[in-house]
Amino acid sequence: MNNVYKFIAKAVRAGSKSIGKKGTDLPGKVLRKINSNVLKDLTKDFDDIVFVTGTNGKTTTSNLIGHTLKTSGLEIVNNYEGANMLDGIISTFAIQSSKNTKIAIIEIDEGSIKKVMNYVTPTKFVFNNFFRDQIDRFGEIDTLIDTIGRQLEGKNIQLILNSDDPFVSRLSKYGKENIYFGISKNTYKFDNIGITESKFCPVCSSELNYDHIHYSQLGYYSCNNCDFKRHKVDYEVTSARVNPLITISINNNKEFTTSQLGDFNIYNILSAYTTLSVLGIDEDNIIRGLSSYTSNNGRMQIIRKKDSDVVSLLNLAKNPAGMNASLNIANSMDKNISINYLLVLNDNGADGFDISWIWDSDFSILESQNIKNIVCSGKRAKELALRLKYTNISANIYVDENIKNAVNKLKSFNEQYNIVIPNYTALVETQNELER
Repeated sequence: MNNVYKFIAKAVRAGSKSIGKKGTDLPGKVLRKINSNVLKDLTKDFDDIVFVTGTNGKTTTSNLIGHTLKTSGLEIVNNYEGANMLDGIISTFAIQSSKNTKIAIIEIDEGSIKKVMNYVTPTKFVFNNFFRDQIDRFGEIDTLIDTIGRQLEGKNIQLILNSDDPFVSRLSKYGKENIYFGISKNTYKFDNIGITESKFCPVCSSELNYDHIHYSQLGYYSCNNCDFKRHKVDYEVTSARVNPLITISINNNKEFTTSQLGDFNIYNILSAYTTLSVLGIDEDNIIRGLSSYTSNNGRMQIIRKKDSDVVSLLNLAKNPAGMNASLNIANSMDKNISINYLLVLNDNGADGFDISWIWDSDFSILESQNIKNIVCSGKRAKELALRLKYTNISANIYVDENIKNAVNKLKSFNEQYNIVIPNYTALVETQNELER
């Protein structure tokens, strides 16, 4: 029967792509009409199904794991295109799996966990972090974590948890033989990007005590009133440099350099390394895979203009923490180098209709950068421009809601470096226009 599903899924995908769509979700939607339990049927013979989630970094982490498993010679299922809701996950299993496929690495949208777990229970679940994101979809973070906890309860899933995030640590009571990862104190100095989300103990509501903060709520914390605290970690970053690529050592093992940019990717590399070790991949293969992965999905993706030195750095941002990290990228660049920005903001359903989060983002980060021009685009371009007005930025600011026109405007400046930051539904169109 699975061969029939595969045939249908591939045919529907081909038809969808022929009319200019991505074809990542429609096959799953069609298969679910045929059989409401199709995901349960497609996953029943897998040995390991690993879910990867979190507000930021789940796509990069999932792709790092998937790429490394493939370079290690394993046949896997991996939704590397980021189709992380129910229909996209069904499509991925239907199209990619065969009778020899026993491992699946699945990025999953936080809000889709309940729906997907009606049909499949993962053997392992990776949690990277939790930040405020799409409040009109997910609710407040406490509500989201409680919802996820109810799905994990009693399932005996091995949890792989970022111990530096107290929100993630709250889930530890639901897991079996949990594995923890984190960054050791004073290993790397992150720029302060603010937004301390988790101030109070989830057990007794007392104020948490931090004796070290990496950034936001990530760090070393404990409660003076009860035993809630950062768990002792199994995998730890013991050295890290960003110049601009990340060079890293984990558990004091040999250093390796990746193709990843942006210091927030230190956590994604660590999360992937930890998961791959738990899956039994030896260190040489892990390092080979993590070192060779390059992004082409809008997460710290480098796009070079043909026959030119112009470089555009494309990075998705859809919440305050992600935006602050993206705005901070240029702070590691030579201040004599001038740059341009393209900021793209939509408010479609998948983005969340509430864009008030841009006012929680710290655009003052830009004030110390050598910026020539900023182009605001997308359906809410005017709101972006208004937000920039409340900073001390001397750059020229342009507004064009049409993404194609905005990208062409950016290209016309012909500066050597562009930083392009779209939100979720703006990403693909922005990427396509940059690569055109």
